[in-house]
Amino acid sequence: MDFKKLLKVNLINLGILGLIVAFYFLSGAAESGDENTGTTVLTGLFGLGWLAYSIISNVVVLKESDTESITEVRNRLIRAGNKRFFVKERTHLLNMLDSLESRKKYFSNLDDGKLKDLYYMTRSQMIRNATNVSEYIETFDYISGQDSGYAKEMCDNSQELLNKFNKLVELTVTYDDTTLDYDTREIDDMIEALQEMRDTGKARLGS
Repeated sequence: MDFKKLLKVNLINLGILGLIVAFYFLSGAAESGDENTGTTVLTGLFGLGWLAYSIISNVVVLKESDTESITEVRNRLIRAGNKRFFVKERTHLLNMLDSLESRKKYFSNLDDGKLKDLYYMTRSQMIRNATNVSEYIETFDYISGQDSGYAKEMCDNSQELLNKFNKLVELTVTYDDTTLDYDTREIDDMIEALQEMRDTGKARLGS
């Protein structure tokens, strides 16, 4: 999330609110005691407009930040270290990120539930894996060239994660209701595993 942009937007929103309050007091409506004056009504309309603008501007920034996070991760992975090394690993991770991101619109429009949670947790873990690989490539000793296999291991782990996600989605959206309970248990297990990875920092570089 771009906290600087979010802070900037809300400082602007506070500034606009300050102008509305100043307009109300400078117009003399506050001293008149007449709640039905045109100035008071106009100030109220300005206030409603400010509230709507504040909500919309914050939502836009949050959505932009979410999109930018994927773009930043992809760009970092592409540019990390010596671009002639780890070509297969970079390409593999980029394709997996794109695979998940291409379905974001569908899952974001779902009602809140386990399948939606599973998508965002899988996406988050994939971003994390790609970031860790970028760190590994950036700190790799290109002089000795001794590769521990970390990047390949992260690619394999990410592919396994994506395969499980795809399989569960396929089962959930195509099978009849008789398999729904089973699918739900599988989703619960995968969500629990992802939560454990997030909390313990599993697959972190150097762990």
